[in-house]
Amino acid sequence: MNIKVLFYGFPGKITRGYMSWSSIVYIETAEKKILFDTGSMVERSVLPVRMKKYGIDIVDIDTVVLSHFHHDHASNIDYFKNARILLHENECKYIESNPEDWALLKYMYLPLKQSGQLVVISGEPEICPGVKIIMTPGHTPGCISLVLQEENKPVIVLAGDAVKNLAELSTGKVAMSLNNEASSQSIKRIRNIADIVVPGHDRVLKIEQDRIAAITTSCEIITVPAGICSKKSYNIKLQIGPSEILKKE
Repeated sequence: MNIKVLFYGFPGKITRGYMSWSSIVYIETAEKKILFDTGSMVERSVLPVRMKKYGIDIVDIDTVVLSHFHHDHASNIDYFKNARILLHENECKYIESNPEDWALLKYMYLPLKQSGQLVVISGEPEICPGVKIIMTPGHTPGCISLVLQEENKPVIVLAGDAVKNLAELSTGKVAMSLNNEASSQSIKRIRNIADIVVPGHDRVLKIEQDRIAAITTSCEIITVPAGICSKKSYNIKLQIGPSEILKKE
């Protein structure tokens, strides 16, 4: 199984709102070429470039798994014309109930249904050997995660926003959840399953006996054009490296 994190999430907020930098992960098995989440409009122009850099052709993606239908995870589904788009039935029911959820891509839901690409899943199906969906509600009612398991290798869980960052995985306490208790139970389940977690908005996390450690670095650079604050353009580097925190129940 070939697993590639195309974009690491970034656990930050800014004064004007939420920083919508989410994780996007590619999984290739003997049977499938899968993308877990498609990112936001922030990645709109660079997602095809990043995929090409790693030798991945958009037209070859046959399955897109959406952790949920928020804008920062599902905005680029239209790129994947040859893919089945998997969304859990609980998420579809939530969208169709017309909730006051500013993050939902309501305007994209009907076109997705009409496209014939939407596959509404129920329960916890296996996509192919070693790739299984599990229900991890809380953030939204239909949040799902993806379990990647190969013999004699660490179990990896792509968590989406069931786990947004290191602090949430450690404490079970979450922000921006429709159901905090359900989120807490989902996090406990993920911790019981996973050796490695790719959260929705953070680096890759490793679960150890008494602590959780971030084992990769996430780095973003903001470029300020010349003339704004100085005569030359300059870069602002936002970087978070490996770190760890003691586990709490």
